Amino acid sequence: MSAPSIANSNQPVRVMVVDDSALMRKLLSEALRRAPGVEVIDTAMDGQFALDHLTRIKPDVVLMDVDMPRLDGLAALERIVAEYALPVVMCSAQTTLGAQATIQALARGAVDFIEKPTLAALTSGEASISIGAKVRGAMNARVRSPARRQPAKPQPDHSPVPMPPIDAAVWQKTVKQIESLARQVDPEIIAIGTSTGGPPALEQVLGSLPKDFPLGIVIVQHMPPGFTQQLANHLDRICQIKVREAVDRETVEPGVALVAPGGRHLKLVAAEGKYQVLLDERLPAVSGHRPSVDVMFESVVQAAAGRAAAFLMTGMGHDGADGLGKLNEAGAITIAQSPDSCVCFGMPKSAIDRGHTRAVIPLEAIASAIVACAANARDARSITE
Repeated sequence: MSAPSIANSNQPVRVMVVDDSALMRKLLSEALRRAPGVEVIDTAMDGQFALDHLTRIKPDVVLMDVDMPRLDGLAALERIVAEYALPVVMCSAQTTLGAQATIQALARGAVDFIEKPTLAALTSGEASISIGAKVRGAMNARVRSPARRQPAKPQPDHSPVPMPPIDAAVWQKTVKQIESLARQVDPEIIAIGTSTGGPPALEQVLGSLPKDFPLGIVIVQHMPPGFTQQLANHLDRICQIKVREAVDRETVEPGVALVAPGGRHLKLVAAEGKYQVLLDERLPAVSGHRPSVDVMFESVVQAAAGRAAAFLMTGMGHDGADGLGKLNEAGAITIAQSPDSCVCFGMPKSAIDRGHTRAVIPLEAIASAIVACAANARDARSITE
């Protein structure tokens, strides 16, 4: 794992653009050159050319297509991360296959992705701001080379995915604090918010929960429509709990994680003695996002009051910080991911700086913290006796 780069505000982010289409290389390069604080220093026509160029040119960020001849984006990504520890932003086609490949890329070390813009968006300049923001954000991302691929979904008699060791003394003190909070709060729902770096982080956390986990989980991961479905499918294959993209008005069940669909806010409501999720595509984006972590967290306050545990994980920006504050005021357990374990520390940092968290813990401890939060859970199939 490399240390995060420190961006100099006076220096532009130096980008290499990799795409097999000469037209797309030209248009993406022009779009990035129009973006403030970005400089395109090189282009390459496929993954192999990109690797050849990296022997003599060191960009800050690589923007790379997924589907290319000779050496595709996934294969090139693994070598770029392993050999050069450079942040890679994938450029994904807006198709089911493109979304599947993007989820694989994020699991293999890509720090973020963009949907491949339309020709109209590129030629008009409309895409410049969003693409520029992505590569500037990637500049300071923590690059992680996956140690191994996740196994297939375990059978019921298999153990959860093993976690890396953490400082025993520190964790013992923290887990006692969380267990004490859980006895006071008696959480009925787990809420997780994440963004940049979220998919592999969710793999590690959800993949380490036991199949008989007694609470329901609601998740907002910043992603466009279509990509959240593929993310949920991917997580379901490797987790002992069930993971699926949320459906409007479905009941939250124990041992099931519901992922908010891209383009729709997820709200938790109490209905007929159970928790349900409502999906809203009419409410505007909040903090630039739909789904928004703030919207979900604030709905948890309304539905469950303080009887919840909320986790704000890796991501750029500040979405979720205000909602976590409202949960904290209501008496819920509020936990943020530690800076050293985040790909991007923006979202957790915003909550920590505002005093909205009861604990700050590394990624490898979050699954254990979630289990500790549910240690005293009664039968969570009903929120009333």
